[in-house]
Amino acid sequence: MIHTSKSTAKSNKVIALNRAWIYLGMGLHLLMALLMAVTVIRDGWSWNAAALCFIYVMGLWLRPRWLWLTLVIAAWACLLLVAPSAAFMAFALFFLCVGVLPMWPAIVCNTVVTVLSIYHSGEALGPIVAAVVATVVGLGFKELRDEASARETASRLAGEMDERTRLAGEIHDTVAQGLSSIHMILQAVEKRVDDPEILEDLRLARTTAEDNLAETRRIIAALQPGPLVGGDLPIALARVCSGTPLGEALSFDVEGDPYDLDEKVEQELTRITQSLVSNVVKHSEATRARVTLTYQDDMLSLDVVDNGRGMDAEQVSLSPVGLAGVRRRANLIGATMHVESSPGAGCGVSIQVPMR
Repeated sequence: MIHTSKSTAKSNKVIALNRAWIYLGMGLHLLMALLMAVTVIRDGWSWNAAALCFIYVMGLWLRPRWLWLTLVIAAWACLLLVAPSAAFMAFALFFLCVGVLPMWPAIVCNTVVTVLSIYHSGEALGPIVAAVVATVVGLGFKELRDEASARETASRLAGEMDERTRLAGEIHDTVAQGLSSIHMILQAVEKRVDDPEILEDLRLARTTAEDNLAETRRIIAALQPGPLVGGDLPIALARVCSGTPLGEALSFDVEGDPYDLDEKVEQELTRITQSLVSNVVKHSEATRARVTLTYQDDMLSLDVVDNGRGMDAEQVSLSPVGLAGVRRRANLIGATMHVESSPGAGCGVSIQVPMR
């Protein structure tokens, strides 16, 4: 994985925010301890105070956290009955609610604490202002921390994916292309050899190269989960076209100025291209083929044309060799499919996606 100074800066920011969050938590616990001491000094020790102290300390082990917070607020409410000075603890409880609960439950919880504080202290302005300030500051810091953490995770995943894509490309451009060339050369040599023993050795070598090519492509697929990883639609289709035994006999062209497409449209067009190219390789017996992606203002067209053995009209109507699946995928994105073919004259398939 490639680390940049930018990603390192993001990581340092997250570490700093997490450290600040820990320090705030420690400061909050210290504040609760000081306010408890003030309450005991002013109103005396009681079993209610002992219960609150015990439950608060149990927070180190008690899970889930929302249950612990509920018990703390309940114990604090009981302490208010015998110790009016405990109302000062509301300020610390406001931050505690924000730290433990999601946003809306925290707001509800702080509202409850505010109402209890007003009821027992008889003052409204102080608790309300404290609740608003604590809620806004606490939620704001929490949101900042969560966003920084999410950005760091996204940056890390993007870096990993870029590196995987780079490795997949390197393997494809070197090992896979080399094995593909060896396979095609051995296949051509076989046709010019009559000696059975030599022919058997050539077939074994070709089969070995073919098996290793398939394994290499599986490795590439594992490194790069989908053709769309690391690029837009033209790049994805170029990868599909370059990864076939036809090699340079299969060309890919882009006409018009590319524009952004819905992710589902890109995925389906990529799968359609894979199916059509696979049909050309496996069934057409073509020596040349061309894939063209055409961008127009109101239409996006994908054309796959080959010079293979073609099909008759009846075969086309029956949607052979995977064309039924292509048609289904085209329908999913509101596209239409047109097939032109005749025996011995090759085949052309056009997918047209209207741009609304």
